[in-house]
Amino acid sequence: MLKQTDKPRIVVTGSDGKSNKMRAERIEIDFGARRLLLSFPESGWGDLEIEADVPGDEAATPIIGVQPSACNVITLRVEVHRDMFPVESAGPPGAPPMLNLAVQKALEGADRLNAPKKHQIRRWAQAALLRDVEIAVRLVGEAEGRELNRSYRGKDYATNVLTFSYDEEKGGGVSLRGDLVLCVPVVVREASEQGKVLDAHFAHLVVHGMLHLQGFDHEDKVDAERMEMRERDILRTLGYADPYA
Repeated sequence: MLKQTDKPRIVVTGSDGKSNKMRAERIEIDFGARRLLLSFPESGWGDLEIEADVPGDEAATPIIGVQPSACNVITLRVEVHRDMFPVESAGPPGAPPMLNLAVQKALEGADRLNAPKKHQIRRWAQAALLRDVEIAVRLVGEAEGRELNRSYRGKDYATNVLTFSYDEEKGGGVSLRGDLVLCVPVVVREASEQGKVLDAHFAHLVVHGMLHLQGFDHEDKVDAERMEMRERDILRTLGYADPYA
């Protein structure tokens, strides 16, 4: 029986019938043009997250179809669609908010290795969700981060996170659209200088950016305290320490 703190035990059986055991938190199954990503819970009692991906094709949208094939077996089928347009949420009143997430990586070398995975970004962004959001999270190097900060904020240096909102005046049941840009080398440097765990610092910045997108700000003391309190609460639910301590 798994202890609550154990990673799930995975048994992999090859075509020769031989089995190998491992403990894992994530498995990538590569079919060539398509890929399935299985993210396991941090404890033995969480949920298994299955995500489809189409490597190298940002225009493609993979759709997972689920078909029962026996009382205790289901079949997963991944179909690839292109030129899809986002649709507004049509969930029932009181339904949890929906997250439509795209992740772009404009990175090379060490920056790419240090970047968080899509399943991590989804978990962090989902935790900060207050309404339906359609967002692209772009992970960039220092040169692009500096150019964006200079072009849109007039500041000639790369900063850790930039948030762009495109639907500030819309409300009701309309999904909020925006972009979040994370400058990976800046985040890595800050985490090292501040003695923070890298994942925790990335999580904080994603939560911080998501709250900005949804109307939070820190222009004055009252707004800053309100935003920081919300960040602390969200990060606590994710298992991270107070980022302002």
